[in-house]
Amino acid sequence: MSGIPAAPAQGALPTEDFDVVIVGARCAGSPLGALLARRGLRVAVLDQAARIGPTLSSSILQADSLAFLDRLGVTEALRAAGVTPMSHVDMRLEDFRCVAAFPRHPGDVGGAACVRREVLDPVLVDAARAAGAEVRLGTRVVGVVREAGRVAGVRAVSGGAETVLRARLVVGADGRNSRIAEACGSRMYHVMPGERGYYWAYFEGAYLGERPTFVFHRWGDRHLLGGPADNGLYIVGVSPQHHERDAFRADLEGSVYAHALRCAPIAKALAGATRVGRIHGIRRFHGYFREAAGPGWVLLGDAGHFKDPAGGRGIGDAFHQAERLAPAVAAALGSTAALDRATAAYGRWRDRVYAEYYGLAADLGVAGPIAGVVPRVVRGLHAKGRIDGVLDLLSHRASVLDVLTPARVLGATGEALLRGHGRRREVLGELGRLAGTELRRRSAMRHPVYRGGPQPRPAQRNPLEPEAR
Repeated sequence: MSGIPAAPAQGALPTEDFDVVIVGARCAGSPLGALLARRGLRVAVLDQAARIGPTLSSSILQADSLAFLDRLGVTEALRAAGVTPMSHVDMRLEDFRCVAAFPRHPGDVGGAACVRREVLDPVLVDAARAAGAEVRLGTRVVGVVREAGRVAGVRAVSGGAETVLRARLVVGADGRNSRIAEACGSRMYHVMPGERGYYWAYFEGAYLGERPTFVFHRWGDRHLLGGPADNGLYIVGVSPQHHERDAFRADLEGSVYAHALRCAPIAKALAGATRVGRIHGIRRFHGYFREAAGPGWVLLGDAGHFKDPAGGRGIGDAFHQAERLAPAVAAALGSTAALDRATAAYGRWRDRVYAEYYGLAADLGVAGPIAGVVPRVVRGLHAKGRIDGVLDLLSHRASVLDVLTPARVLGATGEALLRGHGRRREVLGELGRLAGTELRRRSAMRHPVYRGGPQPRPAQRNPLEPEAR
């Protein structure tokens, strides 16, 4: 990709002034635009798409995302668009399985939901417009404007006419292939290649059950999800491993069905159902962090951070970041120095908060089975009536160490040794690998190695980055 160049403001071009220009009008950009406009800022939200349609996404929203949307004021619009939250989860981790109600916190409107992006994103765009943001679809950013070493706006083309949109802050909310990140020189770090592929499809005429239930099953080398989606549809997600890639794609529809029917609750739901629309898939990807901010710019959502889709947190992370960034920007906008401090602090917060969830998503997305100690700990919590903590982990309302505490991990390991679950050497070896992985990840967060830029000392190589071959 050639990227978009940095360029000085062109005096001959029409110029408009805004406080903030946001590039990308989907689940990261539009919510931020709405939140900033409600604070009285002059905001432009730009997107090259002339119409907000489908995009690659698992479309899963957890409880915290639904609560955010309610605070944004779009719950009724989503209901009118056919969205019904799910109240229960059917969870399997290896040989442990349970069906439980999602925990409800103050302000919650549901435990989870599946909302196709062609339904969700237009609602978010409407919310940004209603808040007073200037939303311009069919507008392609062709350059960033720099002044005195700062990003000071963008050059955009719409209807064949080019305009300079000046701004105190430019936000890149334009996804994994962010052209704003590239133009601003943002480097990747903590890069981890994905070990699986993921495919999603929707079905009509599925059996939705008496209670709307989200199915999340992970056993052996299988990872499947399912549940009611908007407008009476049913989503099915399957995850073949890389070694299955060629055979899987040779008969994509048959492969999706074959995987789905191995999961009993999904097989029951699909009896008599018919697939609608295309099968969406992501085959090759890598997780990463990008430098979050610099003078006059900041990245939001997948533009700045992407993790393995196994946890289904892309949309939720975008909401979480927008709600954090908006008040910080609004409070600091009067001073360039204060604004740079605010966006830099946002970047440190993002890395600190998402580090452990980044590792959790990679652990769920690993090829083959997940670590055996995880289902053992979860089984113990369920037996004690404490499964809510595990479900809060999936919605990022609990940390990994809140659930997989050292005491619980050691206790589950000791129980496995006493009961003969696996050979002693294997069980202890797994514990050692888990501890080693956690230490390496913590070290990597303290000493990032950048891709595409100056490198730290060799001794600080990121252990999560594959060796050059």
